[in-house]
Amino acid sequence: MVSMGMLMKLYRDLYYIIPLSADPETYSPDSRLVAKCIMKGKGYYIAYSSAMYIHGLTDQPGARTMVVTERQRQPSKINIKETEFCFIYHSYGRFSGYQETWITTQEQAMVSDLEKTIVDAVSKPQLCGGIARVGKAIYHAAKKRYLFLSDILELEWTSEHERMLDDSGASISLLNPIGPDQGIKNSRFGLKINIEVKSLKDFL
Repeated sequence: MVSMGMLMKLYRDLYYIIPLSADPETYSPDSRLVAKCIMKGKGYYIAYSSAMYIHGLTDQPGARTMVVTERQRQPSKINIKETEFCFIYHSYGRFSGYQETWITTQEQAMVSDLEKTIVDAVSKPQLCGGIARVGKAIYHAAKKRYLFLSDILELEWTSEHERMLDDSGASISLLNPIGPDQGIKNSRFGLKINIEVKSLKDFL
């Protein structure tokens, strides 16, 4: 099946199904979904810099895919298709705060939720590019969502709001970080609107 272009061998006894619409010669699977395959149903979640990227806290995906595990794994680092996978053990008390999250429009994986992602990043900033990058990422992503909500709720728009908007950067974050990666891009706020705005306004 590998020679026929139906499967891709990733690692020892680990294969990935190549989509029918993909070119087997150039296809490269999403590393977060590869991590899901590696864990084979064992407790895990995508974390640190990899989770920050999923939640739109940064526009830098990072060179490594960070995976938290509930059991120590050896080796703790492996390379697959030019991607380094790092496995970080969390004890029982710290292995929490994760949920199924959309990685593509069709597939999900376990990812630390937004709050746990921030806690993990602040706890080990060295796994996220340093404390300065962590602080900047949290500030910019939160700021975009705050400005968007202020606008749709028709709150008073001040010169400070405008200054914050001008300083938001060019990256695109998901409005709802636990929702699917789909929707219309709002270039003004740097957000992909992946939730029904009317229902959001009714809820608020």
